Amino acid sequence: MRLRYAKISTTGPVREHNEDWLDFWESPDPLVREQQGSVGLLADGVGGYARGEVASKLAIDEALAEFKDAPVDTKPYEVLRRMCVRACAAVHEKAVTEFNGQMMATTLVASIFRSRTVCVANVGDSRAYFIRQNSIKRLTTDHVATALPVKLGLMLERQAMASPKRSQLTRSVGSEAFCQPSYATQFLNHGDFILHCTDGLHAFVLDEEMRQIITKNHPYDACRELVALAVKRGGDDNITIQLIEVRDWEKVAQATLPPRAATSGGAKPAAQAAAAQKQAPTMAGGGDLSPGMLLDNRFELTDLVARSNMASIFKANDKATGTVVAVKVPLMNLESDIAGYERFKREEEIGAKLNHRYVLKVVKVEAEKSRPYMVMEFLDGKTLADVLAKRKPLPEGEALSIASRICEALGYLHENGIVHRDMKPQNVMICTDGSLRVFDFGIARVEKARRLTFVGLTPAMGTPDYISPEQVKGKRGDQRSDIYSVGAMLYEMVTGSTPFEGESPYVIMNARVTGDPAAPRSIKLEVDPAVEEIILHAMERDPRLRYATAAEMKKDLDDPTLVAITHRHQRLRAPQPWKRGKMRLWIVVVGIELLLAGLAYLYFRHHR
Repeated sequence: MRLRYAKISTTGPVREHNEDWLDFWESPDPLVREQQGSVGLLADGVGGYARGEVASKLAIDEALAEFKDAPVDTKPYEVLRRMCVRACAAVHEKAVTEFNGQMMATTLVASIFRSRTVCVANVGDSRAYFIRQNSIKRLTTDHVATALPVKLGLMLERQAMASPKRSQLTRSVGSEAFCQPSYATQFLNHGDFILHCTDGLHAFVLDEEMRQIITKNHPYDACRELVALAVKRGGDDNITIQLIEVRDWEKVAQATLPPRAATSGGAKPAAQAAAAQKQAPTMAGGGDLSPGMLLDNRFELTDLVARSNMASIFKANDKATGTVVAVKVPLMNLESDIAGYERFKREEEIGAKLNHRYVLKVVKVEAEKSRPYMVMEFLDGKTLADVLAKRKPLPEGEALSIASRICEALGYLHENGIVHRDMKPQNVMICTDGSLRVFDFGIARVEKARRLTFVGLTPAMGTPDYISPEQVKGKRGDQRSDIYSVGAMLYEMVTGSTPFEGESPYVIMNARVTGDPAAPRSIKLEVDPAVEEIILHAMERDPRLRYATAAEMKKDLDDPTLVAITHRHQRLRAPQPWKRGKMRLWIVVVGIELLLAGLAYLYFRHHR
């Protein structure tokens, strides 16, 4: 079973310390992993006792150690029982021997993934949910004072969420020398999710809201959105989320090992070698690819690096060149989607023509492909979005350096007749060697090239946080649209906030069209006035008032001391309030535009 894992843990808006802890582990050996399984753990230190952060970490560490120590053929429930017993004893003993008997305790939820099944144990009120497409089911039992009234129908779930007794635990790890877990089992399919979370989330966000957010977003983005919603609802506790997605799994152990690795112990008979080759298919044909496969007899897929709602990205060995590359493969449903497939083709066509140190390099594949895919240089690093999720605002010098290099990349693109049109932190890679790459040219505009016909706000087109006002209005955008987006990214890097915020994408887009962002120095006084001037210059609503070229903006970024202060912050206009009537009109207009664009595309495609 192959799993994709995302997590987030925050103190929340009120607490000074984070008393939550979490971990995920699986053996790096695929054969051992197939037998032993993988494990996810989450704990929430009990705030009413002392040293909740010590209790939660100790419980996780001891439970994980027990999982690793257990023989691989031990039944999952027995492993879970031993994990809880060991964790409870360790926390209780530490309280007695090291803290003079001062009680400390924690909740604990642990899930073992093995053989298409997840087995779950929990103590306390940290939860595990099972999510499959249109359904969500809680796997754990809350050991709290409100659990029995809810179970008997004497109290509604919503009432329990608001009850002051919702945090009164009836069971915990460490309050006594022994604990009594509850258990559950769930069979799994490809694409299912298991969500672990503390009461900092489930006390403020409904189960159905969790399902909607998780099924519509990349796991990491879903974690961030869930935290934001809990905080918006008034969450005052630590918030910790662990999201585990089930991916490819048939013949995982055999497929993960390249065929030649199986011969390391000596030569195989010809018939046995042929059988091994059958177990590790050379391409996916009409199905999904998975690590261990050999694509077109050239690219040996070694790991699944990332997966979005559009494509999977694999780390691979290029047998023709001996180099490590990244292979981007559109999802099967995208291959049958005209607009999505056109975007993917455009990204490869544009990328193959570019050669710049700050632009992702695309490897040309001359041979006929068995299915659509794109080969790129493999980069070790994190997207700017990932960097900002963990650390923002950034130091001003670092933010200016990043923005300057992005402008250099955009200058190169613009000189070659390409407008990116989707500049955002998710499309900028910050590499571990300090370099930077701009990527994703799926909706880029190319001079004298066919027009991308699918426009509007869709999941494929990204978020509205960085898009220019003219693009919101339905215009194609030019190089000044990219400059606006860089200004919005720099705004977030130096202030820690996006320029416009709202309860929906439509509210954000309305604000962008009808007004200006708050002055950066009104959010973070330490921002250099010259840097504020650069940001507001780039983010002028009227494209004619922005920097004319990326090179102009880069010049100011490289030496802010030369920037003339024109007090743009004094001329800012507050956005107009969004009215729901506008939303209905907006949806109708955009829907008509999309329908006409689609019909035009089909007509010209048929007659060309």
